[in-house]
Amino acid sequence: MASEASRNHGELKLPEDLINTSNFSARGSSEIYGKTKLLNIMFTAELARQFTGTGVTVHALNPGFNVTGLGRELWFAPILERVLKILHIGNPRKGADIIIRLMIDPKYQETTGRYFNVGTGNPIVPVHPGGDKEMQIKLWNDTRLVIHQITQ
Repeated sequence: MASEASRNHGELKLPEDLINTSNFSARGSSEIYGKTKLLNIMFTAELARQFTGTGVTVHALNPGFNVTGLGRELWFAPILERVLKILHIGNPRKGADIIIRLMIDPKYQETTGRYFNVGTGNPIVPVHPGGDKEMQIKLWNDTRLVIHQITQ
């Protein structure tokens, strides 16, 4: 699961971003959220390469804006949720549509490691460094290293 919030990712630092457990403010949470979504896109691309030749396809997706309770700790969340429901915006069923299409529509099985948008189902070009193969490989390797360190 990715998001166009990935375009607001701030400075990407690997492997530091993988082990950063510092507190963050409501203001800083948007950048951290964007960074995690960018990392999802990058990890998906490398995962696809790791599965090359196996017949397994993997994709990242932008489900759009959905009223799911994310951000519920913000003071204005209840007001925003009511307004969005009145305007018929943010229905999670719409976001789920792209998930289902990626699983069952044969056209998405022809490629792997891409990032797709809700609604149109079209591919999205990720913001830099999302499409950078070397950074994707670095993320993959750093993730493996961090997991190894945590499990030791």
